[in-house]
Amino acid sequence: MNVLIVGAGPAGSATARLLAEQGHAVSVFEEHEKIGRPIACTGLVTNVLWNFVEKDDSFITNELLGVKVTAPSGKELEIPLHEFAICRETFDAHLAKLAIEAGAQYHTRHKFTRLNNGKAVFAHAGSEHELPYDLLIGADGPFSAVGRAAGLIKDRRYYIGSQATITGDFDPAWFLTFFGNLAPGFFAWAVPENNHQARVGVASKKNVARSFELLREKFNGEIIERQAGPIPIYEGARHVQKENIFLVGDAAGVCKNTTGGGIITGIWNAHILANSLKNKRDYSSALSPLRRELWLHAKLRTMLDKFSNNDYERLVHWMSKPAVKAILFNHPREYPSKLLWKLAIAEPKLLAFTKYALA
Repeated sequence: MNVLIVGAGPAGSATARLLAEQGHAVSVFEEHEKIGRPIACTGLVTNVLWNFVEKDDSFITNELLGVKVTAPSGKELEIPLHEFAICRETFDAHLAKLAIEAGAQYHTRHKFTRLNNGKAVFAHAGSEHELPYDLLIGADGPFSAVGRAAGLIKDRRYYIGSQATITGDFDPAWFLTFFGNLAPGFFAWAVPENNHQARVGVASKKNVARSFELLREKFNGEIIERQAGPIPIYEGARHVQKENIFLVGDAAGVCKNTTGGGIITGIWNAHILANSLKNKRDYSSALSPLRRELWLHAKLRTMLDKFSNNDYERLVHWMSKPAVKAILFNHPREYPSKLLWKLAIAEPKLLAFTKYALA
């Protein structure tokens, strides 16, 4: 089949490789001149990524040994983890290379503009081109032009993230997270690339610029590069298909409401779509395992959104228990279904917070 994929991010390129390997004629259209640019992502991933993509040192900028969680009072909790900071530009280019090796063709500076009588219309070099397709796949991010043209995206809420790569003195073994007044409604972070540089950012539904300036003052470093972008809020089983048009990744809204992360879930989504097409399964039904995990992330976010500063203090205190830390180390956050009950057994006091999720 003739497959057109709009967007060359992780979900788009993963889909392109998988469908090209199945023998489809795959063409990928990227709006920007360079794949992986502009960057609008922290690039922090767990080792679950290696279930979908072979680990390659070329795109790993740092291996982290854990997270330091800072409560509103300034109290700090260290949780051992094993996570990775990746360079999105290099990573995206790597995934595109794998797709090209599988037979996919890439076209940069092609912007999808609309649908016209069963054809996809792209703007390129000052003119428009209509292309026929058997399958059209929107992997074009949170505001997905494909999704809007197909009527699949009508109302969607977003967090807005503001991030900068800044200079300073950082411990490269630990990434930092901040909750409460510094990042109302979500959280703030600092992910070191090395001793002297980190990706520092905050996300929220409002007042992001003010929150970012407070965070920046905390580190007082020189800004090397600024990044910003929307993060779709997962709100249940949204429509992801209309006839022969499909959405994947951020376009499908498959981001974790707890962290805003969408790299691994987007690639997982790509595998689900490719398997659904190969086995002639209903795509929406096949998404159930991913949606179950995202539903739990959404419930956790509902709970966190109702936290007071005192609740955050209690959470940090209760999570300091060695058994809790061991569970968080051994069970990646992509699969809350595998760790929530273990956490509750290790520290029953955590169940006190479920009243917020159930409200």
